Amino acid sequence: METEIDTFRHLNTDVLLQLFEHLRPDRGLRSLSMSCRWIRQETAPVLFRSCLVIAKRPICAERFLPPSLWPYVSHLSLRDDCPDMLAMKVRKRRLRFTDDPLLCGTMDPVFLNATLRAMPRLCSVNLAFHSREIHGMGWETLSAILSIPCLRSLTVAQFLFSPRQSPPDASLGSLAPLTTFRFEHRAIRRELRQYPLQEDTLGLVIGRLQHTLETLLLPNEVTPFKSLAGNRWPQMKELHLIGEFHPDPDFPVPFVALFAGMPKLRILRLKLSLPIGIDKQVLQLWPKAYHAQFPWPDLDNLTMSFPCFDDRIYSHLPQTMRHLSLRCTPHHCFIPWAQYYVHSPLPDASEMLEILSKVDTPHLERLEVEYRADFAEDDLLLCITKRFPQLTLLEIHRFRSQGSSDLAITDIALRLARLQNLRTLRAYLDTPEDDTGATLPQTATNILACKLARPDLRLWLLHPGDVLEYYYPLDARWYRYCLVPEQDINREPRAENDPSSHSREGVPTYPYND
Repeated sequence: METEIDTFRHLNTDVLLQLFEHLRPDRGLRSLSMSCRWIRQETAPVLFRSCLVIAKRPICAERFLPPSLWPYVSHLSLRDDCPDMLAMKVRKRRLRFTDDPLLCGTMDPVFLNATLRAMPRLCSVNLAFHSREIHGMGWETLSAILSIPCLRSLTVAQFLFSPRQSPPDASLGSLAPLTTFRFEHRAIRRELRQYPLQEDTLGLVIGRLQHTLETLLLPNEVTPFKSLAGNRWPQMKELHLIGEFHPDPDFPVPFVALFAGMPKLRILRLKLSLPIGIDKQVLQLWPKAYHAQFPWPDLDNLTMSFPCFDDRIYSHLPQTMRHLSLRCTPHHCFIPWAQYYVHSPLPDASEMLEILSKVDTPHLERLEVEYRADFAEDDLLLCITKRFPQLTLLEIHRFRSQGSSDLAITDIALRLARLQNLRTLRAYLDTPEDDTGATLPQTATNILACKLARPDLRLWLLHPGDVLEYYYPLDARWYRYCLVPEQDINREPRAENDPSSHSREGVPTYPYND
């Protein structure tokens, strides 16, 4: 064993780190680290780079990482699992660690303020809980984390963001120069709007970070649009807004003006759903009558829900763009269970054709579209193959029309087969067999797989699953398929769930997946 250790010691630091990174998945590095004290010491920066603390009771020294690990931690996840998270739902429930049923009491701000500052490498914190409950994080705790001098990235997931208190000016002055700020909400949406103080707090926080932020993700329900429009964001490269869109009649500024102060923007993702009664015209980035200059010369990735054919943005996109997504939020196939809250003005194939005919991005590599079939569907598919020959990924959600003839699945497959560089096809084709909500239609799957048969093509089909309480589709999943030859040479190959894929059981998806 000593000889093996000496061999390791002859390797330079870069080679050792590569070796440790290679062993890290599947707990391989952990086994190596137990072989001797020297290797344990050398692997510690990689082994303990990312750590998770689960708080079922108020956080303290006995329920936190041992101090011996603090010098190595770069990414820290704090997961709340306290019993008080049900307090807003079960009103008579006895509170254990807080006096306010809306605010979590496990993340002690005094302890966090002292402890996190003693971690010299700590640059990223993820603060989250995994439950569909109304559960908030107070400003004292958020401030203790946001003021860590070396912090550069903060993710707050599922919590309400200081729903009771606006931050005092004194605490805002000590915010770390974050480059990434993510406030994620995948479950509750309408409930966010019941606590408008979050919008004010978020506006104050990100306003102080305007000179350093490079990535910003916010739930649209509490996005401080006035702060975004009223400041310059010289380093902003990625902006993600996700959720229900409620236009502000007192602030009717189009998106092209709202985000004009972000000249370095490369990724703009607006995954916005429309409440009942809201017209999709309000989602235009650049309305026809609005005079402006295109503000994002480096734009490389655009996601836009419910695109409009008269939106000027599509004729001004840079030729260097690589990713364009024009889909519904949520996907149209999820709408039946969400009909009481949002609607889905699905564009026809003719409207999608008019939009894509304006897009001059010959180097586009990823395209995602969602439409209802009409007389122009064949022309739309031909347009995609001619205008975007470099596509390596295509996601297509295609819904049947009513009262007119649709293209056969064979015709769709033959059109898409012209994309010679295509490596991944993700599709939902709304074939008649889907009406039962049972299994994916085998006939359509076989046709797609056979007509697009290539050794390196990955075919994924979406099964939206069943309905659960009008909130989520039950078990909505993407399934990967491959061709399987029949033993009988007179029979066509058949498509089956790919047995070699890690996703044999399907990859779950939800309405507001980021």
